[in-house]
Amino acid sequence: MLAPAVARARAAAGQAACMANVRAVAQAILMCAAENDYTLPPKEQRPEVLAYFNTRPGRAGPDQWNGSKPGSAPFCHRAYQANPYLRWPVILEVYLPDRAVWRCPNARLEGGASFINGSSNWLGHLRSYEGKWGKGTDPYICPAPSYPAGWGGDVTDSLTQRRAAVPLSGKGKIASPGMFLQSIGVNAGSAGGMSLFEVPDPAWYVICADAGATVDSFSTGTLAYPDLCHLECAGPGDWEADWSNCPWSRECGGTAELKTNPRLLSSHTRHSGGVNIGFLDGHAAWWRSEAVLAESPTSADPGSGRLIGYQPGAPTSDASERPVGIPPLY
Repeated sequence: MLAPAVARARAAAGQAACMANVRAVAQAILMCAAENDYTLPPKEQRPEVLAYFNTRPGRAGPDQWNGSKPGSAPFCHRAYQANPYLRWPVILEVYLPDRAVWRCPNARLEGGASFINGSSNWLGHLRSYEGKWGKGTDPYICPAPSYPAGWGGDVTDSLTQRRAAVPLSGKGKIASPGMFLQSIGVNAGSAGGMSLFEVPDPAWYVICADAGATVDSFSTGTLAYPDLCHLECAGPGDWEADWSNCPWSRECGGTAELKTNPRLLSSHTRHSGGVNIGFLDGHAAWWRSEAVLAESPTSADPGSGRLIGYQPGAPTSDASERPVGIPPLY
């Protein structure tokens, strides 16, 4: 009788601590924007940088993420996030010096610093090692979202050490000692470089939240169920998963039964059936996961749902589409 009560108390304490961290991240993003002409932290936009990734450097054959898909982006996966100094946790460190604020005590799945670029001339460093990375089973098929030296623990330079700070998240994966771990994510993929004046209703714009393997962008599935990797992976709908074609979701706890019996999803939530979400007006709130699904936009009806600012389908960090709910500028 005592053990369940202790477990519930521990979960409640973890939820409260995570809520405080999500709120701190949301407010730090607002402070950063206020000091930069009310513009959110940028993502890479320089033509010469994107042109380099357009060549798919360091890889023999088509890009496994984009090159094999008709009409896909021509540059490497996550090219917009390859600059280690444009990572939002790096930019926001002046406001959030304690990196522990990026972690949720109740998280079962976390992201991390992974690829470490140990040079201030990060693009030149990649070019100088071109041909020595990104082939075969090498983890650097195209540069993963990079972090600067000092964020990878005992990994200080992935190119020279030939290893990432941590592999993809999942069961049995152990992070490199001392590396930056993250289970509270930000909406850098969609909102990077956006003016606050573009947002029709900041109180409903998701800017940070509980996160799992994906920590720099959100979709309906990753927002509602962060510890399942990608709920909508390979599915025909906006959050219906095809687990048979999604091994990384199975590794993170997904089962075939989830597709036929969505009610089982309740056991895969992070906090008492829901998640903590931070909004662009600086407030944070707990949302039941089913409510996130109900209030999210869909591909068929982008104007549906009150929650805005993220894509209906599984996210990528190099997403060039405008976030759902934000009208085009004329």
